[in-house]
Amino acid sequence: MNTRNRTGGLLLVAALAWTAVGCSSDEKPQVDAGAVQPYKAQASKTWGGVAISLPVDSYTVTAQERQVLSQAVATLAGDCMKQYGFDWPTPLPPTPRNLNTNARLYGVTDLESVAVFGYHPPLPKGMTAPQAERETAKQRAHYANVSPAAMTLYKGEGPSSVNGKDVPEGGCLGETRRKVGLGGISELDATFNKVNLQASKQAGNDPRVSGLNQRWSACMKESGYHYTDPLAAAGDPAWTAGEGGDGSKDSDAAGTAKPREITVASADVRCKQKVDYVRVHSAVEAEHQNKLIEKNITALSAARDTWKSALSKANELLSHKG
Repeated sequence: MNTRNRTGGLLLVAALAWTAVGCSSDEKPQVDAGAVQPYKAQASKTWGGVAISLPVDSYTVTAQERQVLSQAVATLAGDCMKQYGFDWPTPLPPTPRNLNTNARLYGVTDLESVAVFGYHPPLPKGMTAPQAERETAKQRAHYANVSPAAMTLYKGEGPSSVNGKDVPEGGCLGETRRKVGLGGISELDATFNKVNLQASKQAGNDPRVSGLNQRWSACMKESGYHYTDPLAAAGDPAWTAGEGGDGSKDSDAAGTAKPREITVASADVRCKQKVDYVRVHSAVEAEHQNKLIEKNITALSAARDTWKSALSKANELLSHKG
């Protein structure tokens, strides 16, 4: 299980293949390692971890904004589909998010959540496992009647012409992306992802984080658990392989984790609190991000402007459609 979660979930058929989420802002925030606020649980409609904000987040759009764009594109693409004689379902409202942005950047951080779900992604707060399963089934059923021909036209993976009309590059999805100014999705996020991942790697090799991991590991050993760092604990195969009958292979379906996973995850969170893990690691990572941002400011700023323009254009097109 990879808990270094920098992505937001979108409907499969409406997804725009965007890979990083963050917070929008007009100015690049500077984060000083000594000035970062101590570990503190954040009030939120969802649970699952501490809200972590890093400088590079301001050069992309939030997870909620990506959902808006994804739904707008899928809705507007319906007009293109009609030109070829196909109906395209209007997207359902997005399902509640089960994690805050960056919530599991450094593994689990929320005692309330791990007491139920362990290392597994939590359900949205207030939602039961049966409710989540029904919501998933509803989302799948919404597109169940879409024909293979319609799906390939939507994504541009079929013939070059349909019903005597040329199919645009990337299908109706690609055409609609271009209408809102998001034709180059991969290029748009490329610099963001580069900065994000490089800073993460640099922070991981930073002596301050290496020492932090050693202190966390020593804390875990006091409880009898041997892991080099939090991601090693989160990625323990026992939580998915059901080793010795203690694993949690079916945790996602049941909406709960088994006792040993909960015990280890709870110790993990307490050790993070003891060594001030989130504050220190995020401050170090922010330092590395700021240096990389300075080197890539032109591309990052242009990408941020493009995202904002796309949001405005999508809203404009939707208002005309209505």
